[in-house]
Amino acid sequence: MSKMLYVLALALLVVYIQAARVVVGYADAPPDMAHINATGDVKVLKHLKEIKALVLNIPDHKVGELKKLKGIKYVEEDKIAKAFGFGDYADVQWNVKMINAHLVWDQYFVTIGDAAFGYGVTVAVLDTGIDYKHPQLSGKVVYCIYTVGTRLYKGTNLGNCADRNGHGTHVAGIIAASLDNVGVAGVAPKVKLIAVKVLSDTGSGYYSDIAEGIIEAVKAGAAILSMSLGGPSDSSVLRDASYWAYQQGAVQVAAAGNSGDGNPSTDNVSYPARYSWVIAVAAVDQNGAIPTWSSDGPEVDVAAPGVNILSTYPGGRYAYMSGTSMATPHVTGVVALIQAVRLAYGKRALTPDEVYQVLTTTARDIGPQGFDVFTGYGLVDAYAAVASALAR
Repeated sequence: MSKMLYVLALALLVVYIQAARVVVGYADAPPDMAHINATGDVKVLKHLKEIKALVLNIPDHKVGELKKLKGIKYVEEDKIAKAFGFGDYADVQWNVKMINAHLVWDQYFVTIGDAAFGYGVTVAVLDTGIDYKHPQLSGKVVYCIYTVGTRLYKGTNLGNCADRNGHGTHVAGIIAASLDNVGVAGVAPKVKLIAVKVLSDTGSGYYSDIAEGIIEAVKAGAAILSMSLGGPSDSSVLRDASYWAYQQGAVQVAAAGNSGDGNPSTDNVSYPARYSWVIAVAAVDQNGAIPTWSSDGPEVDVAAPGVNILSTYPGGRYAYMSGTSMATPHVTGVVALIQAVRLAYGKRALTPDEVYQVLTTTARDIGPQGFDVFTGYGLVDAYAAVASALAR
């Protein structure tokens, strides 16, 4: 046989002889395996003397002989276990997995602990208020700002920011609901929240109330503002407040709006999402399809799940809601993860422009190739975004 043929035959023989890793339990003394190991192909990997067990690597065709040896109690496959990722928790819904938030938790928790869930970062939710007593949001709301009408309240009496509409609580849950195998989990379940009630219980509010809420949220220390709200026209007071917040280094994430018409030549993105310094978020469904109502235009930056999203609702309840209002807090949560992980590694927080670059360059392209007016640069990807942010 030539050398080449010999090598080929040997390779085939190795493939044919499959080995198994088994655990052998014995009654009194380790079994005598001299006979079945005459060729030296049975390897003892471990000897757990306390429980009278051997771990062996043995050819498949010899397992039967092994079972017949005197004193054997059992022979079983040495099965493989895996670490349960946080994505295996029952409260992690499809939308959180779709943006790979759970991969951030799994990757970074072992080295930085709760910062992998957004700990150390405070997010302001400008909305209808938050049900701070909801079991999944309990202890997360640390401050209240109320700007509706002519009254201004700032302080820790959270009852002033109670949510009697439901919208704000739903948004807050998408960002920060606890990861505890109960109900639902938010994208960044360890962040702290500032409830900024800028909308009345009917779900509407004046631009000036929103502008005041933006200013007061930044003054209260919020470096991330989530705004699942908007209007169809520009306003000097809203523009000036939003730009002032940008100048202070606050990252603003806002809903693109629910006025989409499917026509790429029209622009129906709402304000403040339409401002160039604000991250504008469109909605997609579980399959990555764009709902017709999601506003489109050149100002759209990224997309996130926004159809039939299950989240917290006042009174300890849960509800399904749809809209770019639901897509927005997904992106807000991702921003919180970016900043929290960077801070935990001793790095400074990213500027609004840097956050924009990270989100848009790591988004998964799901629409027409490249940028498009329906999904911007694509579906936000928390895992890719955090990795990119850490590399800066």
